[in-house]
Amino acid sequence: MKLVLSGKEFHLRADFLAFKQAQQEAGIELGKLTDNPVDAGTLVYFMARSGAKHAEIPFKYKLDDFLALIDFQNVDELSAALEELLSKGEEKKS
Repeated sequence: MKLVLSGKEFHLRADFLAFKQAQQEAGIELGKLTDNPVDAGTLVYFMARSGAKHAEIPFKYKLDDFLALIDFQNVDELSAALEELLSKGEEKKS
């Protein structure tokens, strides 16, 4: 999935690498996500980093730099991307 933030395109990948790194580096656990927008942005950062690695695209952003790209106007789009990526596994179960 692609997400554009401040005119920059990111490929998001919701894989175990992203979840592992989010937990180890930021203390974010997928099963304990809250409505905190910073946590959501941080999780998307790890998904973008993993997506870039998978697509063999350089990813030169540190977490703070990535979060600075997210404007308040992006929150709905970011939330929709997270919801879509994280709900795909639930759809397969039914």
